[in-house]
Amino acid sequence: MKTRIHAKGLDPDFRLAMYGMIEYSMVKLIPSKRLRRNLEINVHMRSHEESGEAMIDIHTNPKRPRSFRVILDRSKMEHNDSGEERTDAEVALEILKTLGHELVHVKQYVKGELTTDRYGALRYNGVHYYVDNLLDYFDLPYEIEAYGREKGLLVGFLAIWKHLEDEL
Repeated sequence: MKTRIHAKGLDPDFRLAMYGMIEYSMVKLIPSKRLRRNLEINVHMRSHEESGEAMIDIHTNPKRPRSFRVILDRSKMEHNDSGEERTDAEVALEILKTLGHELVHVKQYVKGELTTDRYGALRYNGVHYYVDNLLDYFDLPYEIEAYGREKGLLVGFLAIWKHLEDEL
């Protein structure tokens, strides 16, 4: 798997943690080494309308996508749902959790569960779901899976990361 993180001024230790989170999550989500070996994931830390988004790279085959862009907007993660400012450590955890969430979508694209039609509309297992409001969004089956797995991926990665740090 080829991964790149595009971010200015990112702490080197945190950059390493992001690479670790990507590797850990993809091993959990896509057990096939052969399939993982052919993936390319580019993470961009930049401004975006949402806190995160995973998308098929424009230059890859949409029928069998293997190259992806994940966008994470740090500024959208600096405050919790109550509007309170998060500490740097809390923001880092939120970034890793959101990264895990978006990597679930990458898995869905790779396995053909999540696809786009020729008009750019998303389909999950062949069904187009209409979203009129935030409640509809949280009822989307592909979002239920992503929200359901994001915290488990984060906790699992942190346990391994802690073990690695203790060995050093």
